[in-house]
Amino acid sequence: MTKKPLKSADELITLTRLFCRNQKKITALPTKAELLKAYHKLRAKNKIPRQLALEGLLTKRHVRTLSGVAIITVLTKPFPCPGKCVYCPLEIDMPKSYLKDEPAAARAFKLKFDPYEQVARRLKTLTENGHPTDKVELIVKGGTWNAYPPAYQYWFILRCFEAANTSHKSSPPYGGGARGGVNIIKLKKNLLTAQNKNETGKHRIIGLTLETRPDFVNEATIKIMRELGCTRVELGAQSTDDKILKLIKRGHDTTEIKRATALLKNYGFKVDYHLMPQLPGTTPAKDLKMMLKVFSDPDYRPDMIKIYPCVVMKKTELYRWFKKGQYRPYADKKLIELLINFKTRVPRYVRLSRIIRDIPGGHIMAGNKVTNLRQIIAAEMAKRGLRCNCLRCREVGHRPEITNHKSQITNKNLKLFIEKYRASGGMEYFLSIEDPKRRVVFAFCRLRLNNVTMKQYNNVAYIRELHTYGQLLNIGQKNKTASQHRGWGKKLMLEAEKICRKNKISELAVISGVGVRNYYRHLGYRLKGGYMVKKIKI
Repeated sequence: MTKKPLKSADELITLTRLFCRNQKKITALPTKAELLKAYHKLRAKNKIPRQLALEGLLTKRHVRTLSGVAIITVLTKPFPCPGKCVYCPLEIDMPKSYLKDEPAAARAFKLKFDPYEQVARRLKTLTENGHPTDKVELIVKGGTWNAYPPAYQYWFILRCFEAANTSHKSSPPYGGGARGGVNIIKLKKNLLTAQNKNETGKHRIIGLTLETRPDFVNEATIKIMRELGCTRVELGAQSTDDKILKLIKRGHDTTEIKRATALLKNYGFKVDYHLMPQLPGTTPAKDLKMMLKVFSDPDYRPDMIKIYPCVVMKKTELYRWFKKGQYRPYADKKLIELLINFKTRVPRYVRLSRIIRDIPGGHIMAGNKVTNLRQIIAAEMAKRGLRCNCLRCREVGHRPEITNHKSQITNKNLKLFIEKYRASGGMEYFLSIEDPKRRVVFAFCRLRLNNVTMKQYNNVAYIRELHTYGQLLNIGQKNKTASQHRGWGKKLMLEAEKICRKNKISELAVISGVGVRNYYRHLGYRLKGGYMVKKIKI
């Protein structure tokens, strides 16, 4: 073990090769996972000091926890889908719209869609690859979540929490019914117990995302989602053009999208839109207009967007249209130009999470097959001197040219910015900690003042999201060059409380993930109706 801190992967490889060359018994270079395992053994025996730089170099696919959380994606078992969308593939042993050889879907299929095993295996893999896993964002895929039987919903999420609580152990026997066929009251009780345990667990679920259709969002389904611990909803909007929605047999119109968006925001949820350019009946010009409408129309204005360009796959009605010459996607060059134009106009409060779906190329009969589309677009934009202001492109973890300069990461030379905009009948405040030129975002907060009041609260505002970017650190871990655990979350919460006082709001409610409730307790918030709530002195 070198006494000097390693600065690069090349230095690590050189040192490893030199060591192996001097050890006659070693015939092959050890993997990163093997080196990391040996490092942790030495650390456990107090034989070596901790080396954060070395831990970073040994971490496989560093990007997986670069946004401040460890993301774990799981899939539900196949259920009949209420939709008849012409572009969706139909594999009878997969949830509709998913394919067996997509990365997360392949893991789920292999594990027979067992929620416990999916979470446990993923936690184990991330840990072995050097990633901290004490702050988990759980994303549940499978199509229209709200169309699944409620008993299955409670059972599925219960098993996810139990996996997070039992630290990589094999699935223990559970008498609650392996397919949710049990008294729902018992399931709710068991889920509540698991959630309470998770508040102080080793792997805390600090965010839970569910995906659904706009026409399946109502007061009843929202109540269930909050009991499950959901904090973000991925909404299959697909288009803001009613003619196109009708043509693709989507089953809902834009009125439903706006209604669902408002309802979710009024209950404090973060809203993530799925948008699909290249659908039948459109052109690049129409698509740009359609996509920009989610910003210009205050009845949309989502917090996050995932773009999934439409592609033609076998076992779809769209494939039959394609074979008959009734549909042709426009050229990749036009798609790239469209996405460049779109990215230059994304507001600062929006996170553009994806611009392509990871569909294996063998399934695509027509449409985009470029897997590194984001990188190609980023390179072209840089060449033209263009910038995207979305949160993902500006988060500190994706800006190494800033992160590598320690002087940049201090409380002194960062500024608080507050943007105010109307959305879905309420007033949104986007508070962010950024560098003075607004090139890099370190932390942000979404505060909503509703124009409507709900039964359980009177005169209340909502924190819909509080997030500090940067490489994920363990709870309580300090690192002078990291952006996490520097007090920015607390600063943003205090600013949100000031805005509430100014607007004479007497209560501030946080749609907190289960695993982060204790953080808000330290700030004076208390659990009430599934939210962390604080009385504001007016």
